[in-house]
Amino acid sequence: MSNENKQKYRLAPDGSLTQLFFRTVRKLRTHMQPGYSQQRLLGLLDEMGPTSQKKIQEILDIKCGSLSELCTKLLDKGYIEKSRDENDRRNAVLKITEKGREKRQEIVKQKDDRLFEVLNEEERMQLRKILEKLYENGQEDIDFLGYDEQKGGGR
Repeated sequence: MSNENKQKYRLAPDGSLTQLFFRTVRKLRTHMQPGYSQQRLLGLLDEMGPTSQKKIQEILDIKCGSLSELCTKLLDKGYIEKSRDENDRRNAVLKITEKGREKRQEIVKQKDDRLFEVLNEEERMQLRKILEKLYENGQEDIDFLGYDEQKGGGR
């Protein structure tokens, strides 16, 4: 895309806050380091606690083989543990380790520093308050749009 086309695309807002928000999210995602799926799995396990591999597969909406490959990478790094479900030995349960939790916190801090470096501390606090307010008060809109927070997308 030429600089002229980039400029037109960037300067052609439709006035919609939603459109601006999603454009910003897409732009920020380009700064994500490799291993986004690994980061996402660590985040899910950190927030949800020990979870079956089947449930993780549903949430991430990925194939069994892809999840196995992802788990192998994280197991090899010592970021997660895998065990058998006590109630059903056929099912595997994944759990984040302390090393995995520390790595996740490190990644989150790096992302915050890099993604929001253009904001001073006061602007970061304002953004945090606005996002928290939208999150807390937006549940009806999220339900209306069919957003599945665990999967990260609509219906």
